[in-house]
Amino acid sequence: MDETELTARQRDVLQEIARLHGLQQAVTTARIGTELKMPRQNVRTYVLALRDRGLVRYEAGERQTAIIQLTDQGRILTRTEGQDSGLLAFAILGDVAAGQPGWAEEHIEGYAARLQDVLDLHEGDFLLRVRGDSMTGVGIYPGDLVAIHPTSDEPHSGEITLVSVPGEDTATLKRWQRHNGTVSLHSENPAYAVMTFKVEDIQIQGCLVGHIGTGRSRRTGNNGTS
Repeated sequence: MDETELTARQRDVLQEIARLHGLQQAVTTARIGTELKMPRQNVRTYVLALRDRGLVRYEAGERQTAIIQLTDQGRILTRTEGQDSGLLAFAILGDVAAGQPGWAEEHIEGYAARLQDVLDLHEGDFLLRVRGDSMTGVGIYPGDLVAIHPTSDEPHSGEITLVSVPGEDTATLKRWQRHNGTVSLHSENPAYAVMTFKVEDIQIQGCLVGHIGTGRSRRTGNNGTS
């Protein structure tokens, strides 16, 4: 298809999505509405139409941040000379607990690009910033970014997984171990106890693809200071 098959407003929204992607900024219906001086509900209608045409990816699931990204077809359609239409940008979606459980904030901090050069990232994957020190045993430190592939499929035992803990709107990053009808969630820090739940009480949010360190020193001296 080409842009002549879109309405004028749909073209405006599509081009604005491409522009924000090019600036590596968060693409949300609220941001598009602000930039185009358009009601957010109207923007959502146009985005849904673009999604139906296969030009954007827009997922607004329960307890998940709504992410708007160009599909491959959308990038081709909005490509102009001098732009890198093959560049993917991955959303940074606030914090995830790596200590006591705490739900990731539903806020897009920004976008990171070219990570697919070093991590096996695909369209729809996202980043979370780690807080807490329960995963330091595998080199994941507070302030690091973890790359998550969203899925509701049960992970393999031993896989590091993003899960919601029953009883609260919380999520945590832990190593998954299945024991018949129960699951134990393991930290990579002996200071944290194992958490055990019934399998049906756990909501799987995604699996770990990789992580990006913040670059600060990881070594601790003999005096216990870093």
